[in-house]
This record gives sequence, structure tokens and C-alpha cells, in this order.
Amino acid sequence: MKVWAAVPLMLAVFWTPSAAAASCTPTAASRNVPTALILSGGGAKGAYEAGSAAAFAERGLPFRIVAGSSAGALNAAMIVAGRADRLEALWRAVKKDQVYSLRAPVLFAGLLPGWLTLLALDGAGSLLDSQPLRGLITASVDFERIRSSPIRLLVTATDLARREQRAFDNRTVTVDVLMAAAAVPGAFPAVDVDGALLVDGGLTGRAPVLEALAASSVERAVVVLSYAPDEQSARPTTILRSLESALETVMLHNVRRDVELARLKYPAVDVQLLSPSAPLSLRPLEFDPDGMARILALGRSDALECLKSWGE
Repeated sequence: MKVWAAVPLMLAVFWTPSAAAASCTPTAASRNVPTALILSGGGAKGAYEAGSAAAFAERGLPFRIVAGSSAGALNAAMIVAGRADRLEALWRAVKKDQVYSLRAPVLFAGLLPGWLTLLALDGAGSLLDSQPLRGLITASVDFERIRSSPIRLLVTATDLARREQRAFDNRTVTVDVLMAAAAVPGAFPAVDVDGALLVDGGLTGRAPVLEALAASSVERAVVVLSYAPDEQSARPTTILRSLESALETVMLHNVRRDVELARLKYPAVDVQLLSPSAPLSLRPLEFDPDGMARILALGRSDALECLKSWGE
């Protein structure tokens, strides 16, 4: 009897939700219930969740906690700071050179013969320089407003040496933390935070839904996933695109798994998964203004449809 009782739990944990399940669904929960907003990021794809989050904030969804990793950490920080009104403007204006530049050793590596190219690339530490991102974060995020905000912030990063997640809140978040939260290993350099080298929080939880529900008492959780259910990546023909696709695949399945685990572990919480109604067709490092404007609008539209499904 006990074996059969465990079957539904096993199926729920290992089953990947279908496309139909990956969107907001009608709910009996009131609009005014305490809510957690969990953002998954995804580089330039973070523009989609920025549009969604801005629409939710404008409609007064009562956030008790906002959590994020990767680009979702920056979005979460701005929402907690009460700057949802500036979020869409930020993503419309941001350009590639405000996020990263190619490191000099990488530029010169191609001029070297044979194995020296590999040696130069290894010594570079990362393919890209993320210093431009530091300036963007410094100019965009008001940390004093975060410290005094009534909304709880949860930002996750990964300690590669200890192979564990690190979590930061309103009091402990800094520019370095937000830099680390988005530091994809290999692409961006790890960031020293209090003596530990930290990288992208997506490695240990792309959408920290379980962490958010453990940290705050809410009745609804909205997980924004910046990947359409039927979206496929372009055929990976380079090392960078292969790594990009591999990381995205792992993280996408982790988000779906964690959403199902959250529904099992917190049955009293209405856990909603909002994903794009159409393929975003934008790669994480493709900071194309037209593409980001398009998915910003899609994120806003999908969020409004989500609210309609709840009777808003």
C-alpha cells in the first residue's frame, strides 16, 4: 500500500510539465493574497520578465518577496526598490556594450599559433569582460531604497569552490552580488564576494522558487520563465553557442522540476508558472534593442492575460 501511495509523488517529481501546463491557470485565490514573484533571468531574455513584472507591479499585485537569479536578480532588485516604472525603460535602452566586452586576451588568442591559442584562452579566465555591467547596475539600482523596502528581496549566486548556493537579501545585496548572480562561468569572470568566488545563481536554482517559499509566508507564487514551452534554440555551431544551449537546457528543466516540487511541498500555495505565449527568438547574449522591445511588450501582454485568467 505504501509503495503504491508513493507512485504519484515519483511521477510528479520526474515528469516534465507539458506546454499546456506552463502558463497561468484560473485560480480561486483572491487578488490580494500575499504573493511571491520569482524571476529566472536568462541574459537578454530578462527583458521578457521585466515586462511581466512591471505589469504585475502596476496592477498592484501584493508582493511579499521578489526573488531572482541571473538577470532576474537585477530585475528583482529594481522591483523591491520600487522602481518597476523604470524597469522597462532600462531594458529598452540597454545595449551590448553596456553589459560586456570581449577580453583583450581573447582577441589576441586567434593570432597565436596552435596550442598557444588554447593557453591564452585558458589564461584569460573568461571570454567576456563584465565591467560594463558594473556601471549599469550602479547607475540603475538604488540600494538604499532596497534596504528600507517592505518587500523582501532574495538573490541567489553559486559558490563554485564549495559547490553550494549563496543567498542574499535586502541587507546584504551589493553591486558585487548582482554581478556574481549573472556571472555565467566561462563567459563572465567569477566575482569575489566576502572572500568567496561566486558565479551565476542559475547553476543551483535558475528560478529560486523553493528558496522564496521557504523564506516568506505567501499564498501565491508566480514564477516567470523566459522560455516558451515549444521554443527551440538555433542549431549550435560554435563552442559558445553549444555551451549556451547546454546551460539553458539544464536550467530550463530545473525550473520546471522545482515548480512541481514547490506544488508538492507547499500545497496551500497557488504556484503559477508564466511562460512566453510565443518563442522569444533571442539568445541570452543578443542584446538587440528591437528584439528586447518586442519581448518586453510580449511579457507585459502575457502578464495581463495571466491576471485575466485569475478574474482580474
